[in-house]
Amino acid sequence: MIYKLILNKHLQVALLFLLIQQIIVASSTYFIARLAQSLTEESISILYMVLFAVSLVAVYVPAYFCVTNTERAKYDAHKLYNDNFHTVFLGKTYLLSNDELQSTATTTLAQESNYTLETVIDSIFDISALVLNVLFNVLVIAWFLDGTLLLGYAVGIVFASMFVHFRRHALKTAAKTDQQSRLNLTAKLFDSWDNVVIFNKHNYTLYNNIVQKSFATAKNNSVKSTSIQHINSSLGIIILMLPVFVVTAFIFNKNWQDAATMAVLIATLPRQIQLLQMCYALIGYHTSIGVIKTMLDGILEVLQPTAVNLDNYIQADQIRVKQTGDIFDSTQLPKQGRVTLVGNNGVGKSCMLLKLKEDYQEQAYYLPAKHNLYFNYKSDKAHKGSTGQQLIKQIQEIREDDQSRIVMLDEWDAHLDKENTQIIDQYLDELAQTRLVIEVRH
Repeated sequence: MIYKLILNKHLQVALLFLLIQQIIVASSTYFIARLAQSLTEESISILYMVLFAVSLVAVYVPAYFCVTNTERAKYDAHKLYNDNFHTVFLGKTYLLSNDELQSTATTTLAQESNYTLETVIDSIFDISALVLNVLFNVLVIAWFLDGTLLLGYAVGIVFASMFVHFRRHALKTAAKTDQQSRLNLTAKLFDSWDNVVIFNKHNYTLYNNIVQKSFATAKNNSVKSTSIQHINSSLGIIILMLPVFVVTAFIFNKNWQDAATMAVLIATLPRQIQLLQMCYALIGYHTSIGVIKTMLDGILEVLQPTAVNLDNYIQADQIRVKQTGDIFDSTQLPKQGRVTLVGNNGVGKSCMLLKLKEDYQEQAYYLPAKHNLYFNYKSDKAHKGSTGQQLIKQIQEIREDDQSRIVMLDEWDAHLDKENTQIIDQYLDELAQTRLVIEVRH
């Protein structure tokens, strides 16, 4: 699933243009080396000078396609994650009462998944660019100077990679803590509207204290994670540079009287310094691989919810039908009419509605007391109204536009005045003439 999520067609196209771009970059190193050699022959090669200049400009053409396709890849990845979210949670009504899962899942879908997928795609692109740049340019420089240079880079990369691998556990732990504290902070911020706008001093003080602590925790964990990554990257690049410097000194000492070789060495020296900087960035990304994997595991973990058996929360023999006084039998539902479920608090009346929705899926319509369900009337800027007025519009829309044969309402009369309660009560009586209306009253 990870590969399908990230390696979409647009990222593959971006990587193809990246390969072309890095070949052009390596060719510029080749041309400048040839130009340096020509200086020792008491003649300047105009051809290589022109080719070098052209290569500096041509590199921006594939770069354009890299940028645009990478941006497309990010949106496609987020959309695919959203589609998978729908596939996993669609119709899983038994999860509706899990407030913790709802908070984590919605925060991950709306924010963390996008941040993670953008980070992963950018990292894949940047790592690929660094690897290709270092590989192609080292091959070109080693071909002109000495093949021993390849050995220096190879030894340095191996030892640096071993060091990073040894430190991977500390990086993974810090990254996991950082991501969790970031999710916790985001979840708290989602509660800001009521606490800030209403401004009950007691509630606001509690909320603000918790948010400030969450900010402090998230900041400390983020700094700690970044600090560990930076320290590991710095030590890794020092380990990598040592064998490269030793080999470069060896080549210099061996060829200091060879004018052509020394010209190439001096001409490509800025590129070699740039390569070491890229190796530093590559080591930095190497230290981030564990961090990135942890972030990916975090957003994929949300798509693996634990199933809940609603029967464990329902005392079926304690739920009765108000109209008849009989125990409610969920296996023998009438085709139409109105059924009001009654029973003591905690016997599972709301869970019974969730179970029926889970069993009947599209054949049943479930309207909870508090929700963010989309309705057509909300697209009208003048849709504002009281809770009762909006509920009337919702029931009208359900009656006119939804074809479910079962309509279920959970505590629909909570917070309604007498007038609106009577109006909606009449609407439900009319609806019950053609459909089955099952309700839990407040």
